[in-house]
Amino acid sequence: MDQEEFESWIRPLIPVSLSSETLEISVPNRLFASWLEENYLDLLANAWVEANGRETSFTFTWDGGGMQGELFQEYSSDHDKRVTPKRNVNPSGLIDRYDFENFVIGPSNQFARAAAMAVSQQPGSLYNPFFLYGGVGLGKTHLANAIGHAVLQNNPEARVLFLSADSFTNQLIEAIARNKSVAFKNRLRRVDVIIIDDVQFLAGRDRTQEEFFHVFNALYESGRQIVLTCDKFPNELEGVAERLCNRFGWGLVADLQSPDTETRIAILERKAKAEGVELPVDVASLIASKVDSNIRNLEGALTRISAFASLSGRPLDRELAAELFAGLAQDEPKVLSLDDLERGVATHFGLRTGDLRARRRTKKIAEARQIAMYLMRRYGNASYPTIGAHLGGRDHSTVIHACQCIERRRREDAKFRHILDTVSKRIGCV
Repeated sequence: MDQEEFESWIRPLIPVSLSSETLEISVPNRLFASWLEENYLDLLANAWVEANGRETSFTFTWDGGGMQGELFQEYSSDHDKRVTPKRNVNPSGLIDRYDFENFVIGPSNQFARAAAMAVSQQPGSLYNPFFLYGGVGLGKTHLANAIGHAVLQNNPEARVLFLSADSFTNQLIEAIARNKSVAFKNRLRRVDVIIIDDVQFLAGRDRTQEEFFHVFNALYESGRQIVLTCDKFPNELEGVAERLCNRFGWGLVADLQSPDTETRIAILERKAKAEGVELPVDVASLIASKVDSNIRNLEGALTRISAFASLSGRPLDRELAAELFAGLAQDEPKVLSLDDLERGVATHFGLRTGDLRARRRTKKIAEARQIAMYLMRRYGNASYPTIGAHLGGRDHSTVIHACQCIERRRREDAKFRHILDTVSKRIGCV
């Protein structure tokens, strides 16, 4: 961990008591405990085993409450062999706290959320497969779990299974080692809804992809719902077989973008209310203005400031927030509007505003249009369909090709790289 991370999340921990199986740790408040549970439990468990030589569970307590850490570190007598920590989960594997009720809706996720709701109402018959993609911490896992919970709410007898791509791989390896791969695949083929999280981690795993290909086909042909999440558009995945990428796009592909300011404030207020933190509106506004990358960082910022207020005995006000988050905006990536990027590229190449949207395909306009698409993807934080719609209603596959083409030229052609850098600096991207 870096020093700032250590000071924020580990230094405040106070060991209270130790039994044969449980270590009780005092933390500032419930929100702090939740953040530890979600982000640092594996790290704490590994550190404890290295220091103490045996596994333990953790109980986090604070004034007025407490919660049991769900993770137990399994440890071999051979200290060089560590078993991956496991969480206690329900049979479906769904994460309890992720449902539609506590998903905050905004322009950046409205379409994806509406599509997810539709899938949950008619699993297997509408939008199959359903492919959710977007950057880290934007709500993909939340929406995917919400689908599973809604399906079970409508039909408690439904067989729903949520797995990360890593879990799928690990279970497959274990099944092969025990000569039970057929039973494993048959179990997957009997589910009504399967949700695979972070399918980009299937990249480079040829045997896993082969088995998943057959499971996918069996589920699809029998009308079972397939839900997938990923950090990239299907055709943009590297290291994943083309036949799988093609199947990922058979149904509906929906993207999630970074939330706007109003949505970020709403997320902060809902999180604070759920955790019993009194969050003034002006503090929520300040945090939302400083942290605009993703929801996970946003919630982490709220946890940090509430913990600091609790530890220092200071009120959670704008003065404290300004002190803690001073200079943070400089670390956030710059995001420009699509209109600004379009105008800047057109001006640099001596074109009129609107030329990039027209159907004209002269070499000069075509190159400028591809550069605009590339910059909109990189600095506009826009999805491929959004970029295509903005530039004259072009198909998302055209935008993907343009971005890949520009990236390849940037790597291989020093002269073109200089041109691209010049355009970027002139527009204000860097």
